Amino acid sequence: MRFEDSNNSGDPDRRPDETNGHANGNGGGHASERLVPADYNPGVVTVLLILEDDGQQRTTRAALHGLPGVEIVGERTELRSGLLLARQKAPRVVLLDLPDDYEEALTAAGHFKMDAPDTALFLLSNSLDPQLLLRAIRAGAQEVLKKPLDRALLQEAVERVSRSGAARSASGTRARSIVTLFTIKGGVGSSTVAANLAVALKANMGVETALADFDAQTGSSAHLLGLRAERSMSDLLRAPRIDSATLRMNLLPHSSGVNVLAQPEDLTNLEPITPAQAGAVLDALAATHDVVVVDAPHTFDEVSLEILDRSTTILVVGELSIPAIRAARRAMELLDRLHFTNVPDRVRLIVNRSTGTRGLITLDQLAEAMQMQPYHTITNDYRRVFASVNAGRALCQEDPESPAAKDIIALAAKLSGKQAPAPQAEESIRRGLFGKKVLR
Repeated sequence: MRFEDSNNSGDPDRRPDETNGHANGNGGGHASERLVPADYNPGVVTVLLILEDDGQQRTTRAALHGLPGVEIVGERTELRSGLLLARQKAPRVVLLDLPDDYEEALTAAGHFKMDAPDTALFLLSNSLDPQLLLRAIRAGAQEVLKKPLDRALLQEAVERVSRSGAARSASGTRARSIVTLFTIKGGVGSSTVAANLAVALKANMGVETALADFDAQTGSSAHLLGLRAERSMSDLLRAPRIDSATLRMNLLPHSSGVNVLAQPEDLTNLEPITPAQAGAVLDALAATHDVVVVDAPHTFDEVSLEILDRSTTILVVGELSIPAIRAARRAMELLDRLHFTNVPDRVRLIVNRSTGTRGLITLDQLAEAMQMQPYHTITNDYRRVFASVNAGRALCQEDPESPAAKDIIALAAKLSGKQAPAPQAEESIRRGLFGKKVLR
C-alpha cells in the first residue's frame, strides 16, 4: 500500500506541537520538490521516531538525548501517521521499529525512501536474519539495529549520517536520482540509449547530469559521445580515496554539459571494481549531480546488485525479438525475486528499436509475454542511429528531430517530470554517416 500525504488535521496520533508545515500533496512526487523546514540546520541531525512500544520509546529517547548535535523533531506510534509526519518534517533520520511481521512496514518504508532519498532510514528489529537484512537493503535502509538498542551502536550510526552526507544538502534541491539502464543481453542498444538519455536530460531538460559507464567489457559511453577516455573510472579507483574532488579530476566534459565517467580505452588499464567502490562512486556522483545515468554491466553479480540497490529507477531495456524478450523476462523475474519490484514504478520496461505494428512481434504480444506494459518505446530508426554511433555523435544533440531522438527526449521528460520541448518550426535536419548536415 502506498501512503499518500493529505490534510491530516484529524489524525488522532498528531501531537499539538507538530501541526506546522504543509504535507506534500503528491506522495510520489519528484525529489526536487521536497519540502525543507525553515529551521533546517545542517549542523544538527534531526531524528523522527516511529516506535510502537512505550518502553522502546523511552529507551530510544534517552539514548538520543545524550548524543551531541541530535534533535528529536517528532514521535509517532503508528506507521502511517509517522511516515506522513516524516514527509512534513523532512528529518535527517527516521528511526522505525519493525514488527516481527515486517513485510508491510518495509514496503511502506521503501515507498517513503523513494520520495525522500536524502533521509537516512534506521530500522530496529528483534532479529538480524539474512532475509530481513536483504529486504532492508532493498527498502533503502542505512542501518538495521538490534533490540534492545545499543547506545554506542546508535551513536556510531548517527555519526555516519552526519559525516557521509546521507542527509540532504542545505538547499534541499538536489534530486539525487540514479537511473540505471540494465539488460542481461548485449546488443539491444542499452549503451546508446543511456548516452543519449543523459544528453537529453542535460540539453533538453536542463538537469545537471552525469553518465557513469560501469560496463567494463564494452565501455562504449565515451565513444558514443565522441570523447577520448584520457581519464576513466580506473583512474578514479586507483586514487587513495573516492570523493568529489578525485571524481571531478576524472570526469570527461561533453559539449552538451554532461559529465562522463568512462571506462578506459585500453583494457590493460582496466581496474577491477568492488561493490563498495561502486557504491562510493555513485554516492560521489549523486552528491554533485541532479541525475546520474548508469550504463550497468549485463550480469547479476555483486557489483551490479550494489548499483541496482542504489538506483531510484531501473530501466530494463529490451527489443521486439524472441531472445531479447526472453532475456528481459528473466531479468524482471530476478529483480522481482530480489524484491526490487516491491516499490511501484521503480523497475520499468523500455522497448528499444520498436517497429510498432509493422514487425513480426507486436507490442501487444510483448506485453502478453512480459505480463506488463512497456513504460516507453523508442522507434527503430536504424539508419540515423547507426550514423550517429559510427560518427561518435549524440543523436539527441545532433539530430533531435529524428524519430529515435524524439522518443529518448520524451523519455527524459517523463523521468524528470518536465515538459518535452515543442517540435522545431523550422526545416528539420538530418545528418549523414560522418555527421554532415543535409536538409530534407
